[in-house]
Amino acid sequence: MNVITTKTLAEDLPSITFGAIITSGCSVTNTLPGSVPTTLPIALDQISASEGQRQRCILRAQTFIPSGFFVEDMQILYQGSATVSPMSKGASLSRTYSFSGGSLGQAISSIKTTNFTSNGSNGFAEQDGITVLSTSCGGQGQLGINIIAQSSLGSSIDISKIVILSGKLSRC
Repeated sequence: MNVITTKTLAEDLPSITFGAIITSGCSVTNTLPGSVPTTLPIALDQISASEGQRQRCILRAQTFIPSGFFVEDMQILYQGSATVSPMSKGASLSRTYSFSGGSLGQAISSIKTTNFTSNGSNGFAEQDGITVLSTSCGGQGQLGINIIAQSSLGSSIDISKIVILSGKLSRC
């Protein structure tokens, strides 16, 4: 289990703040400096699958939304690489999101899956748009991300970085 310190995601506007990031099945090596103040880049270690393996990673981030505001949407970007040999069935990256408490309300997204089936070795960047349905204004909540990396014989997948883009804050 890893715990990463608090990071403010916006400076001039009301701030979305993430507290501790807790992991299971993988580890966070660092929260990287964001190129824009509303991003939280997370470097991952040990989330890979090869030759028929399957690995699950669970990330949980405490989220604090300023009083009088709610989050309309968020973007989650995954970066990594996938290698698929000829005759392999390929590799896949599946993920679900859950939101609970505070202004995040309570919602679970449907499974999003990306399949990698082309031959060779390719870097990838997959981005998910998440609509957040708020039930209250402001407060503390939790963003949950469940990730499954799966490979078949002759393939591998490695996820090295996740970037959480804070989304749009709106007044209640």
